[in-house]
Amino acid sequence: MLQDLFNTCSRYRCLILWITLLSPVGLPAQEVPHIRNFLPNDYGGQNQNWSLTQSPDGCIWAGNTGGLLRFDGTKWQLLELPEKQTIRAVAAGDNGTIFCGGFAEFGYWRSGPGGKLLYTSLSQSVNSDRIGKEEIWHIFFGDGCVFFQSFSLIYRYDYQKVVELTAPNAIMFAAQTEGHIWVPTFWHGLYELMPDGSFRFEAGTEILKDKTVQFIVPNGNGGLWAGTANHGIYEIKQGQCRPWANPLNNEFKKQHLNKALRLRNGNWAFGTILGGVFIVDKQQQLLFHIDHSNGLQNNTVLSLTEDRNGNLWTGLDHGIDFIQLNAFLTFFTDQTGKIGTVYTAAKREGRLYIGTNQGVFSKPDDGSKTATFQLLEGSQGQVWQLREVDGQLLCGHNSGTFIIEPHHFRQISDVTGGWHTIPIPRHPDLMLQSTYTGLVLFKKDRTGKYSFFDRVKGFVEPLKKIVFDAQGMLWGVHPNKGLFRLQLSNNFLTVLTVRTYTQSDGLPSDFKLGLTDLNGQLVINAYPTARQIILQQNNIAFNPLQHEPTVWKWLQGAPNEAFALEKSRLFLYEGTEKKYEIPLRLVPDFENIVALPDSTYLFCLENGYAKLDRRRILAVAPAPAPLTPRICAVETTDGHTFAPTDQELCFSYRQNSVKCSFALPFFERPPKFSWQLDGFSTTWSPWQTTSEKEFTNLPEGQYTFRVRTDVNAAEANFAFRVSPPWYRSDWMYLACLFGIVALLFQFEWYNRRRLARQRQRLEAEKEREILLLKVENQNRELSNAAFSLIRKNEALLGLKDDLLNTAADPNSTRKIVRRIDAQLEGDHVWEMFEESFNQVHNDFFKRLLQEFPELTPGDLRLAAYLKMNLSSKEIAPLLNISVRGIENKRYRLRKKMGLPEDHNLAEFILKY
Repeated sequence: MLQDLFNTCSRYRCLILWITLLSPVGLPAQEVPHIRNFLPNDYGGQNQNWSLTQSPDGCIWAGNTGGLLRFDGTKWQLLELPEKQTIRAVAAGDNGTIFCGGFAEFGYWRSGPGGKLLYTSLSQSVNSDRIGKEEIWHIFFGDGCVFFQSFSLIYRYDYQKVVELTAPNAIMFAAQTEGHIWVPTFWHGLYELMPDGSFRFEAGTEILKDKTVQFIVPNGNGGLWAGTANHGIYEIKQGQCRPWANPLNNEFKKQHLNKALRLRNGNWAFGTILGGVFIVDKQQQLLFHIDHSNGLQNNTVLSLTEDRNGNLWTGLDHGIDFIQLNAFLTFFTDQTGKIGTVYTAAKREGRLYIGTNQGVFSKPDDGSKTATFQLLEGSQGQVWQLREVDGQLLCGHNSGTFIIEPHHFRQISDVTGGWHTIPIPRHPDLMLQSTYTGLVLFKKDRTGKYSFFDRVKGFVEPLKKIVFDAQGMLWGVHPNKGLFRLQLSNNFLTVLTVRTYTQSDGLPSDFKLGLTDLNGQLVINAYPTARQIILQQNNIAFNPLQHEPTVWKWLQGAPNEAFALEKSRLFLYEGTEKKYEIPLRLVPDFENIVALPDSTYLFCLENGYAKLDRRRILAVAPAPAPLTPRICAVETTDGHTFAPTDQELCFSYRQNSVKCSFALPFFERPPKFSWQLDGFSTTWSPWQTTSEKEFTNLPEGQYTFRVRTDVNAAEANFAFRVSPPWYRSDWMYLACLFGIVALLFQFEWYNRRRLARQRQRLEAEKEREILLLKVENQNRELSNAAFSLIRKNEALLGLKDDLLNTAADPNSTRKIVRRIDAQLEGDHVWEMFEESFNQVHNDFFKRLLQEFPELTPGDLRLAAYLKMNLSSKEIAPLLNISVRGIENKRYRLRKKMGLPEDHNLAEFILKY
């Protein structure tokens, strides 16, 4: 019973402590790395984040009270277990498998079709009643296996089956270090889990038996550090276990250690319940203390992980924070608001001075982690400029101008609004200052101290910044509107001429102008028109207008260095080479970057400042992170989701609305994306933080979606094809072709059949006509023959009678001859001949008479016999004349037809 009660209390002891402990006691604020906060509203889960890990694709995973969180650099996704249990532990495998565990449940997530994450439970394969009462708090990897640890059991999964391992006693958080798996237990000490599943006690660790061991990490000297909740860190080495002999250990005892990591660069990160995060360097000295006072959302650290770029992620009792440890920037953030907006800074005699809208603050700048800013008494009010000149620290103030001395704040001018103070070229004892009401001259006295000398007459406009050019002309910009060029007298006490420049002189605007002496080149910055104008050029190697046309302001850095400002970031240039991108937004309209004597840049911010060690930047510029944007998924109109591959995707026409989701595991700031769809557009889209792009109603065709980021030049793409609609698809065109060919064949077949039938009908009709004509001709011939026979019989009978009567009548012979002549010359024979001739030679006589109307019937008979190609000898009997008579008739016919003598009459008639 006592053991069960202890186990139950152990499982929830952290929660009890976090609820019952008093508010944490924080250390003084200090300069810390950039911190990016993610609130529960940002990631869509609950407050507590119990475990963190990073998968091979760069995504961050968090075990949250509400489920499993996934962050790809652009958006968060919440995944839930089957019973929506709290996920206490999460770990990423090398193959992208995400293992997780909670109450009575553990298993893993893997990508399924379309990139969707699918969960597989391993706890259901455990044949034990104890799993229903256990809560998995820790997951770690062994040699070819995964361990899931509760406060009383360890489950080993070898990717085939799950085996239950029973520890010697109740355990806290096991750890793997340099090939060893260490298991801290209550009432015994430290054990090592052996490959065969047995536990070996580590001699000398009995001192830990009554302590709650939260973590075990290598200490860098061949030993181990065992961090306890309330007793600090114990060092385990060579069979001995003793308290860590470091002053930090006393602080750790107060802050309730909870998590720790050995970082890849050799440093350590310690997470506490009460005091946030401590970063300790390789020399075991405190490097950073990060808590709520300097940027952490919450002082209760529940989990830690280091990403592949060397940055630290912290899972908190309220939110998730990203700490950019690998950056060269450090930040001082004024969480209380007592310091205010920083406008200027200077460093002198080992102290850092900052000028704000609250006054001048200073602190020792010797690397102390406990130094705090102190307000210089008498400096309350708006500070515009801090500048060290000839060993004197001048302060341009709303109330006038002061010199900062070790023990007091001494005023040297009561002219209000000391905007900008500059030395006068070739006059080392003079200083010129622009104020709210004109110009003021300062001069060194006999002791070498600067003091007020006189006002400059002839100009009373306020000037926010002034610069001398190479010709000795003074340029100045008004805080609101105007650019001026002033010519001063030889003693600098009088303004001789004033030239005002406006838009008519080429300025893009008359308002909000900035003035920069950029490596000897005067540049006018016009905001927000993102345009610069060079006022004067010397022989220098750097021309900002040729390198960053989108930059809206340039600021001078150290010699041969400059800063190009955008709205939310700036770039450090060495000469013409871009060296480093800095994700900062300076004070609007009062942007200021101070080059400190220790080769450090201080950036003035609205709630503090940032510092950059330029020696580290310029010596070894950080290589661009090997990051490539990733196209996560492609969703079509019908709700299908596809995971892009190297193979071309093919979408049907009803899927021609496509939404592409993309991401970049870059966490220092929200990355910006630009896209282009080849086949649809020819230009890149404007930069945007949105990580999705939808294309609607795409016509059929080949497309390649391309996406890039503003982090580096890497680009991702995938190809896809939208098929044409069914009525314009290839198979439809093929079907139409086949249909057309079939129709043509059908039409040809039909025509052939029709023509065949028509031919058959015509042939039948022709045969019928031939038969009818033949029968008719035969009938006609028979009739003619019969008629001729009758006539001949009649003639012969008459001749018979005449011959019988010849004796009685002597003239009967002559009478018989006349009857024979009549028979020979009778027209009835010619009529039958003409009828048959017209049937053969249609319209022959008609055409002859139309062309030659003078022809007689005898001429027509001769022409008919010539048409039949009969000779004169053959024609003579038919006409009952001699051959010579025929020749005479032919001659007369030729003349009537008008034929030449050499023309053959028979040939003419035959061709007619």
